[in-house]
Amino acid sequence: MAPATRVSVGGRTLSVSNLDKVLYPETGFTKGEVIHYYSSVAAAMLPHLAGRCITLRRWPDGVDATSFFEKRCPSHRPDWVPVSVGPGNESERSSKRGGDTSPIPYCRIEEQAALVWTANLAALELHAPMAKADSLDTPTTLVFDLDPGEPATIVECAQRALDMREVFDLIGLQSFAKTSGSKGMQVYVPLNTPTTHHDCADFA
Repeated sequence: MAPATRVSVGGRTLSVSNLDKVLYPETGFTKGEVIHYYSSVAAAMLPHLAGRCITLRRWPDGVDATSFFEKRCPSHRPDWVPVSVGPGNESERSSKRGGDTSPIPYCRIEEQAALVWTANLAALELHAPMAKADSLDTPTTLVFDLDPGEPATIVECAQRALDMREVFDLIGLQSFAKTSGSKGMQVYVPLNTPTTHHDCADFA
């Protein structure tokens, strides 16, 4: 195992390790390249993460191996990575086993160095909820997931996403069609008027 390397990012100093480890075997894309990419897109990515309780999905042995979701922010996080209590708590199943049922402290990713830190954890997906940490009952975005499945392909999903955008235009709502980062499409509708998750579900 290669020794950790100390790097300076945005005025923070942190350790990164195993930079030559291949996380995407099909292309040979390494962990070091993932870290560089996260750092490069921080200015565009952080506004979509800041202020929200982030769930990490980690692939420590690359995308062809097993991944796991991590809601509870790791205890070894740097002290400049803040946490907020987010939606849910430890599962009822954990309670039956006598485990921890306390509220979950999620990571908040507020700066470039924190984004690099998550990349060093091989957190290749960062899941942000629709509501911000300081107002969990007030979503700021409505999200529609469109996943392919017989007989629909990704092409049909993309067309339906554009069709939905036209419908939202007609009722005066701005929307954005995008890839989901996985196998499908998503349509995002920003919400500028306070509403509830229940209202969003009824509307959807």
